[in-house]
Amino acid sequence: MGKTENNRTIKLLALDVDGTLFDDNGKISQASIDAMNQAKEAGIEVVPTSGRDYDGIPWDQLKNVDINYVITTNGSAVYEAKTKKCLYEKYLDSGKMIPIFEYLLKKEIYINVFVDGVSYTPVQVYPYIDNLDLPDYVIQHMKENQKGINDLIEYLKNGDAKMQKETLNFQKQEKDKLLNREEVQEYLEECPDIKVVNGGFNNLEFTKAGTNKASGLKLLAEYLGMTMDEVMAVGDSENDIEMLREAGLGIAMGNATDDVKSVADDITLDNGHEGVAAAIEKYIL
Repeated sequence: MGKTENNRTIKLLALDVDGTLFDDNGKISQASIDAMNQAKEAGIEVVPTSGRDYDGIPWDQLKNVDINYVITTNGSAVYEAKTKKCLYEKYLDSGKMIPIFEYLLKKEIYINVFVDGVSYTPVQVYPYIDNLDLPDYVIQHMKENQKGINDLIEYLKNGDAKMQKETLNFQKQEKDKLLNREEVQEYLEECPDIKVVNGGFNNLEFTKAGTNKASGLKLLAEYLGMTMDEVMAVGDSENDIEMLREAGLGIAMGNATDDVKSVADDITLDNGHEGVAAAIEKYIL
């Protein structure tokens, strides 16, 4: 187990993916892989903790790390990594989402609906993808993995959609401005049944109210017989704030937003300069 400077024992390492494990080209460095493996050798559970769905976790890049558990969709679901067995899941209410999506579908937004570890996209928003303010590797991933829904509202009316999270990506309008983003954020923040965050890349993400990465981490820690004091979490975006605040040790990346840095116990290097490896070396190895 890892020991921090104040002799706190670390048993679980929660790592955000985009902007943390990933560099700006969507790659996990060999130094990060090596550091994660050294943490595993020290007896620590290494847990990707992401806004992505299960299928969106970069398993190909993590194939040489012994990952046992993963937290996805901003804490809405916790899985056994190797079997995709869901240990915990918190759904949005399909019926309550109908008026929200009726509104969103009029706003020219690229919408991702995350259901049972898979991302789906209403086919009517497909044309917006080439005008999104996103890194090329993210656009490519979305194009390769988007699965279409012909009629999202009818899909919701069926009532059996186990929706874990929704992600909204906005079209570029002009320099430093995104089409309808401010209006949509104000609308969503008035909806009592959802939790809205910025997940990075100027998007918006929402889950069931009361759900975040910290809530997923707490459930996994309890399942493993650990406490949050024994968790070290590393992240960079607004959707990481709760887990950095509530983990025994919260580390912000050097490229993190100021809001994230303000709740962290320490700040490591950025995602282009081995921030994850540096944090593991400092606090675990």
